[in-house]
Amino acid sequence: MSCRQEEEIPLSVVGDLDVMDDGDPEVPPQFACEKCGWEMYPEYYKGLHGYEYRLKDWLGTRT
Repeated sequence: MSCRQEEEIPLSVVGDLDVMDDGDPEVPPQFACEKCGWEMYPEYYKGLHGYEYRLKDWLGTRT
């Protein structure tokens, strides 16, 4: 989120991480940016537990 870098990550990879994640199901699978090291969020992803994650919704909660 720091440098606004975009990266194409296959849906199957995101899904695999979602299956392996024991954390908070309200938080989407995240990756670290190769450019700046900050977290990256999916533009849109419907998770294993039915949660829908939208980057635009998350950006609206930032101050």
